[in-house]
Amino acid sequence: MIKLNVWGGAGEHGRSSYLLSGSTQRLLLDCGVKKGGAGEYPLLDKQIVPKLDAVLLSHAHEDHSVAIPLLYNLGYQGEVWTTRETREQLDTYFKAWRNNTERAGYAVPYEESDVQSIRYRYLEQEAARGTWFELIPGVWAIWGRTGHLAGSVWFAIEMEERRIFYSGDYTSESMLLQEDDPLATLRGANRMYSTQRSKPMRSRVDQTALRGNIAVGQEAEFAGDQAINASLSTSFREAEQAAISSPAHDPVAMDNKQFLSWQSVSNAKTVEATTSSESRALSIQPMKPLEELLDLAIMDAAYGTDRDTQADKLQQLDHAIRGTIARGGKVLLPMPVVGRGQEIMLWAEQQYPDIPLFVEQGLMKGMKQLLHSPYWLRESEVANKRSLTETITECLNGSRWQIPETQEEREQWLEQHGASLWFIPDGMMQSALARWYYSQLAGDQNNMVLLTGHVSEGTYAGQLSRAPEEHGKCEVRKVRYKVHQGWMDAARMIRRLPARHTILVHTNREETDKLRDHLLSDNTLSEARLSEGEEAAPTKIIHSLSPGDELVL
Repeated sequence: MIKLNVWGGAGEHGRSSYLLSGSTQRLLLDCGVKKGGAGEYPLLDKQIVPKLDAVLLSHAHEDHSVAIPLLYNLGYQGEVWTTRETREQLDTYFKAWRNNTERAGYAVPYEESDVQSIRYRYLEQEAARGTWFELIPGVWAIWGRTGHLAGSVWFAIEMEERRIFYSGDYTSESMLLQEDDPLATLRGANRMYSTQRSKPMRSRVDQTALRGNIAVGQEAEFAGDQAINASLSTSFREAEQAAISSPAHDPVAMDNKQFLSWQSVSNAKTVEATTSSESRALSIQPMKPLEELLDLAIMDAAYGTDRDTQADKLQQLDHAIRGTIARGGKVLLPMPVVGRGQEIMLWAEQQYPDIPLFVEQGLMKGMKQLLHSPYWLRESEVANKRSLTETITECLNGSRWQIPETQEEREQWLEQHGASLWFIPDGMMQSALARWYYSQLAGDQNNMVLLTGHVSEGTYAGQLSRAPEEHGKCEVRKVRYKVHQGWMDAARMIRRLPARHTILVHTNREETDKLRDHLLSDNTLSEARLSEGEEAAPTKIIHSLSPGDELVL
């Protein structure tokens, strides 16, 4: 039996945090905050936190990460499993959260020493993406890229004969970032499933975990054949160590081609090392039927019933920007330091070749960061047959962007230029810099603040979005750039990745309820059922939950 407790993130946007409890293990998926005022933290159980066995972090954004130091403040002593790229981003987010919270007159409920106490474990160092590995004794995991942010990942976990998928924040429509299709990844991984599960992590073979992956009639033979098991273990470790000891084994230090080459060699060595021994005792089985693929899917549905594609959103962005430019106005685009800001910057550079473009240093640093992590980028060519790496390099080295270095330059350029685009960090506009920029544009109705992502209640961007006339004359408009899933995306993922239970998360309860009802009325999801009011056990159940809810598998 596995129990899921929602500590945050379902039925709301923010503080994603999900506790998975088995008979002996407890895992926490993400631990973020909800922005606004002092912030809202997950519903952490102070008795359970010290007993957690592991924390899995999908990515660095505040609503998934910034409450992690609070776990250590409450007595957690374990590790946080994440990617190196995410680790490199976290200090910036922790610092920004503390600064913005204290500037607003509130206290952060943990100390800087708690931030320094975090013990990180890197996924790339343990296993390449698409490879099952033993996270802790008795718990197996696999990870893949989500396309949401450089370093962001999804997880599939197997514990106590239950398989759980956690999407993190997911999109298949990023112009820059590569995602790994969960279904294809799990299918590919299952071809090697028996081989990898034969690697013992303890002194004895886990009979229950291996059952179902061993050919009929061979289970007793394998269970008693310690010599074969030891041979498999030794061969696997030798192949694994040979790959890891390679000078270029670290995905962060490699480009895409180098990493893919290394991964292929590593997998080939593993297969070669295990095949001869494995053939005496194991028969690699095909993957489970799709109906049995997952017991639970925690699925990003942040855009609720929004049916638009990325192409639709870009058309809407272009229409809003061109309308402002036509009347001689400036467009202020507040963005997270890393993420959608860099994508929209590259799009704007191509879309508006004759319009002055300005960007603050923080966002340009985020662009530079992409060059240091090409493994997360798409490999396809973009306009003019250039690779994404070449496009980013040209953006950094070219003359299209003006980067103010002093307050005097900001004031001077704002005075000199009419129709123009201004990219600034801080999508919620909580920082002093973001508010200063707004103060400079607010008095002219020809100007526009263009919000391209979620804005939390209580933040300055939220106040502007709700009642712009109370703050100034300039237009405030919201047009999403997709970095999450909406209606059509969630429907596609449910069809392609069926689970007995699916929980829709990352938006408010009312919108989640509407999305669930729409999905259930879709003929392609006719086997699904509501999570309440069912007389017979359904084949598949779609849940709309709230913080504090519990689900037993």
